[in-house]
Amino acid sequence: MGIKYKNVLEMIKSISKDDAFKELATREIKGKTIAKFLFYLRCDHNLSQKQLAEKIGCSQSRISKIESALDKDLTIQDLLDYAKVLNLNLEIGYRHPSVRIVDLIKYHAFKIKAYLNQLSSLAKEDDLLKESIGRFHIEALFNIGKIISESLVKLDFKLKEQKREPDIIHISAPLERAKLEQLLGKDNTKLEHSTK
Repeated sequence: MGIKYKNVLEMIKSISKDDAFKELATREIKGKTIAKFLFYLRCDHNLSQKQLAEKIGCSQSRISKIESALDKDLTIQDLLDYAKVLNLNLEIGYRHPSVRIVDLIKYHAFKIKAYLNQLSSLAKEDDLLKESIGRFHIEALFNIGKIISESLVKLDFKLKEQKREPDIIHISAPLERAKLEQLLGKDNTKLEHSTK
């Protein structure tokens, strides 16, 4: 059986002995990630280039050029056209490279919370909708819990048992009056006032 590669780039790096070609291929493939994604979106919506072009109101050759273009040659209008025809929202964001993965996870957790709250507010007085949204919350809780537990299993993480010193508790019998008098001395006036 032949060697299996995860992608074309991996295959080129493995097979080719020409370093200049490897570099060129790497640049070409990595430079077309958005174009490849637009191609995927079109195919996922079962549209040919011609059908998409008709919906956008352009030529089929423009769609072909978009889907084979380098990312740097694509325009925002290209992205907007695909989004409109495929009934998708276009969301573009920036993230500083120093943002930590844990902060991204926290960000998305808060976004999930906001979306769940938004979903809950849709129910209002509709009991059927409340039940459906409630079931979805339970499903989300199960799935998110499963995702976290599967990630934790991959980590092979176990909480170390923390050794805790037992609390020292001293229990003694209550002081008797005679013992209390002895401790306080002969001035019983303090004792009489404090025990009344």
